[in-house]
Amino acid sequence: MNSRFSKRLGAGVMVLLTAVCFIPAVAGAAASGDGRQDRGFGGKGCHRPALGLWRDPQMVQELNLTEDQVKQVRDADFTFREKRLALKAQLQGLRLEMEKAFSDNPIDDAAVLSTAEKISDVRGKLFLQAIESRLSVRKLLNADQIKKLRLHAMQQKGPGHKRFHRRQRMERLDDQGPREN
Repeated sequence: MNSRFSKRLGAGVMVLLTAVCFIPAVAGAAASGDGRQDRGFGGKGCHRPALGLWRDPQMVQELNLTEDQVKQVRDADFTFREKRLALKAQLQGLRLEMEKAFSDNPIDDAAVLSTAEKISDVRGKLFLQAIESRLSVRKLLNADQIKKLRLHAMQQKGPGHKRFHRRQRMERLDDQGPREN
């Protein structure tokens, strides 16, 4: 009798430990949107994707983009968005799979962990793709245009943003020239 109780207690502890460790992580993975990826690299957050700058005539004029550059950025933007759409569809399917795995009785831990790993891989691909899109913009613009684009991004962040203040400090130090010890 005592051994049956300890087995049940051990199983209960394992289920509780699994629930405490994995359910919050999976709930975050199953949240709507792509989490931080959207906030930092365009989409629903405060930033637009860098490749989308071709849609803003004022930005095109400010950066002095040539017709060829606008065409290249536009084509790269559509290519990026097509790939992103496919990955987001895959992510939605995996989230549904995760929801199904958690609705099974009993829950198959291996299936849940496998699906969580797949979700993590797709989210990583989305992140890498966003980085690649930002790098591709740098390849299509010249140094002066990149500098103007950075300045524009800093102005968009505004005076309340940490990067804005860091840049202001660096500019003040640059204006002062070399320091004497």
